[in-house]
Amino acid sequence: MQKRTKKWLLSLVLVLMLGALAACAGSTAYTESQNIVEASALADLMAQEGVVVVDARAAEDYNKGHLKGAVNLSPDELNGQGTVAGMLGTPQQFNRVMSKSGISPESTVIVYDGNDGIFASRLWWAMKIFGHENVKVVNGGASAIVNAGLEISGDATQIVSASYSSKAQDSSLIATIEDVKDAVVNGTATIIDVRTPAEFDEGAIPTAILYPHTQNLYSDGTFKSARDIYLNYKDLGLEKDAPILLYCKSSVRATQTMLLLKEAGYSNVKVYDGAWLEWSVSGEETTSPAGPVEATVQDAS
Repeated sequence: MQKRTKKWLLSLVLVLMLGALAACAGSTAYTESQNIVEASALADLMAQEGVVVVDARAAEDYNKGHLKGAVNLSPDELNGQGTVAGMLGTPQQFNRVMSKSGISPESTVIVYDGNDGIFASRLWWAMKIFGHENVKVVNGGASAIVNAGLEISGDATQIVSASYSSKAQDSSLIATIEDVKDAVVNGTATIIDVRTPAEFDEGAIPTAILYPHTQNLYSDGTFKSARDIYLNYKDLGLEKDAPILLYCKSSVRATQTMLLLKEAGYSNVKVYDGAWLEWSVSGEETTSPAGPVEATVQDAS
């Protein structure tokens, strides 16, 4: 009888352990991430000193309703005035935008948006470029914040300006057109195009692999887990130490892919900031899987 009881208890413990392991394996929440935070953790974080929550949506959306206490900062405010639209501006411009937004170098910055995390990730990437380490993106964005039951406000948050002085640009996170040319000619990196199939078919950088940024999301709009991201990109033939260059039209969507690749353990990833807008007018070769755009339009008519 005692032997049977011991066997039963042993079996019960084994079942409970397996259940716990299965629960952990099936979890897709980012609970100990350096770059992503769950909406459910925001209330506790906002109670801490030095935390600034940024709503990276357009001012119109912010004014309709935002997380109470969040400040509005579109990543467009960090764009430069060069010949290629959408490229990152100067350190001086970055410092001005951070300062007027109430962000200091010591701030912990939490960013969200309402569009697959692409604008929040662009801001995350820009801040990383200029040496700001304590910045995270909200998984699921504005929808996740509402679903978490956090307080929404239509009143603009009062900002106390800060003083910001950025560090030297981190070149390990940003690719130039010369880097891309080298990858095309010499195969020094895998180029991933994160645009839509329609955009890719109209023209792309030679050798680029199409993998739309939307493939990084679950059906509810939250980020895929680090494990799922790794498995998906491993299916593309990419190991964690593979040199990877990402681009889209203006490298906003590309930063979301970079964020998630970093979380999945990919250590050699850069965003080509000039993106398709620069490459398409550079005189460099392009590929058009669907053929000339004009011919496609004529055939359709």
